[in-house]
Amino acid sequence: MRYTFDTSVQYLKGVGPKIAELFGKLGVKNIEDLLYLVPRDYVPTRNIKDIKVGERVYIIARVLSTSVEPSSKGDMFVVKVTDGTGNLDIRFFKYSPRARHRFRWNKWVGFEGEIKLWMNKPEMMHPSVDFNPPDFPYPYLPIYPLTLGLTQSMVRRATLSALRELEEELSEEILPEEIVEKENFLPRHKAFWYLHYPPDMEYVREASRRLSFEELFYLQLLLLYRKQTYRRKGIAFPKGSRFSRQFLELLQAENPGFKLTKAQVRVLWEIFRDMESPYAMNRLLQGDVGSGKTIVATFAILKAIEAGYQAAFMAPTEILAEQHYISLKPWFEKLNIPIALLIGSVRPKDKKRIHEEIAEGKIKCVVGTHALIEEKVKFKKLGFVVIDEQHRFGVMQRVRLRSKGRRPDFLVMTATPIPRTLTLTIYGDLDVSIIDEMPPGRKPIITKWYKAHERESAYEFLRAQLDKGAQAYVVFPLVEESEKVELRAATSMFEELQKGMLAGYSLGLIHGRLPGAEKERIMHEFRDGKLQALVATTVIEVGIDVPNATVILIEHAERFGLAQLHQLRGRVCRSTKQAYCLLISSPHISEEAKERLSWLEKETDGFKIAEKDLELRGPGEILGVRQHGKMNTRLVSLLTRQFKDERLIFKAINDTLDRIRMYISNIMREDPLLTSPQYYILQRTLSQRYTPSEFLLDSG
Repeated sequence: MRYTFDTSVQYLKGVGPKIAELFGKLGVKNIEDLLYLVPRDYVPTRNIKDIKVGERVYIIARVLSTSVEPSSKGDMFVVKVTDGTGNLDIRFFKYSPRARHRFRWNKWVGFEGEIKLWMNKPEMMHPSVDFNPPDFPYPYLPIYPLTLGLTQSMVRRATLSALRELEEELSEEILPEEIVEKENFLPRHKAFWYLHYPPDMEYVREASRRLSFEELFYLQLLLLYRKQTYRRKGIAFPKGSRFSRQFLELLQAENPGFKLTKAQVRVLWEIFRDMESPYAMNRLLQGDVGSGKTIVATFAILKAIEAGYQAAFMAPTEILAEQHYISLKPWFEKLNIPIALLIGSVRPKDKKRIHEEIAEGKIKCVVGTHALIEEKVKFKKLGFVVIDEQHRFGVMQRVRLRSKGRRPDFLVMTATPIPRTLTLTIYGDLDVSIIDEMPPGRKPIITKWYKAHERESAYEFLRAQLDKGAQAYVVFPLVEESEKVELRAATSMFEELQKGMLAGYSLGLIHGRLPGAEKERIMHEFRDGKLQALVATTVIEVGIDVPNATVILIEHAERFGLAQLHQLRGRVCRSTKQAYCLLISSPHISEEAKERLSWLEKETDGFKIAEKDLELRGPGEILGVRQHGKMNTRLVSLLTRQFKDERLIFKAINDTLDRIRMYISNIMREDPLLTSPQYYILQRTLSQRYTPSEFLLDSG
């Protein structure tokens, strides 16, 4: 049988269907998965003469005799062994008669455990026993993560079998020779061998360095190759824009003295430059809540419409889509541009009319949700697409919207600041623009952390703001109370607050389990000022825009991540009024939680918060689990083998990504589609590692 990376582990010597099922619980399905099952530690193989008390070791020794010896703790089973350099007693307090018979005289057995002193003599107590020890004395043996029923011996036999069976495939170099030399990498087959069976621990670091580079290299190659395929001929919009000038005049009429911030102007020129080029634009627009992303997107939409094209603006929720529509409609009406809202709750009769007018080209801009990508929606001439909160949409949704036009320009926006590492690893196929400046007159939010015993003070402050006419959010981590965790929940606290701390104020309750129509009704009431405070879960995290809501109180704030708290806090930074965020923590919280809350109290810059959040969460989400689950686990395991200090991982990743992108840019300059013989291996490896949908090739 010929083995490949895709071969199921069950076909490896000594595995079979039952053990393969156990491997499956570790996420190991095929030989490639097995080779990337990174050991969590290593145990040195020692001769008996070299063992030291207190050291955990693995020895391979021959059975000399077995006996049962009485002791104060009960009978002990003792196995006397030798390896030719010395003798050792192995003691078991618990043993079965059946197990005794497996220690036959003269049989070679592996023992793994800690060396302890017994009656002033080094001995091994209760070791793990390997009746099929390796046939070669490897200096170090791997210690793998396990699941019930799977032993170290089973996994070691399987990895040894895999390394031997795939020797030819592993010997094939999949990185350009120039990179291997410049980076001073081990050959690929040695990197895999040393990852599992290193001659010295320094080789583990070198093996991990090589293999983690490979993972990042091919992810970046995918993203930059994808970016290259996007650079197919698109729409070259004319220079200048009469609509844009008229829109600026409208904004200045509404707000005398209005000026775009320097950051908005810079980003707008980046977008216009892309739109005026003959290539399809694919740009990510990052900006903190309230930084003016929607205004920038509107300028771009108007430029597209003026050139005779239609625009689509897709948001993840009906509430957010409706808010964007409410913002855009007055401006578009003054410019005599037909605009429509297409969401699930639109009446069938109106929906049919909107579909027809989109197809006829009468509607120039349509704002909507997933309803925009339904089969029935056909654009006459779609030329520009805006996707808000891009991370809330799946890959295929973006592709389906792209297919509605002939390579339309794409602008994806997020108010969730993304750390540089994640920008490169998740959004590396997009050009990035950042609005890193807030409009003038916007006051920094005041954040205060209240300890559990100060809870009444927080609500006292909240009541004072409500009495002044402000509106507020009161956020809880759970919808309903749980027996597992002692946390206040939104539903029970809604009733309690109505009778207690917020009695006499008009309250609403909103959470993810409510039907869509009910959520919409409550949000409308809050937006219209009929409700003074909204008791909620994190359903309000994205896209709720109520300028009069200037206070957010977050209960059990330690239960939320730093970035999530910042997003929630952004719900009350919607106007020039002073906004407040009140964080209430539980009585006993961890040091890390204290650091998070203390940090949020002092910092308002979303990008600094995003970097700190990633640092606090550790390297577990370097790639974003949703986007690259298996690869993320693989890479984190490899990086952890290189660095004891997690903080060094992010610097190493960023440095490595910079070098990788330089290497790939040089390759792409020479051969953009990787068709030449020297880059054939890159193209082939890409197609083996990623599915066609991950390539996201332009459907236009």
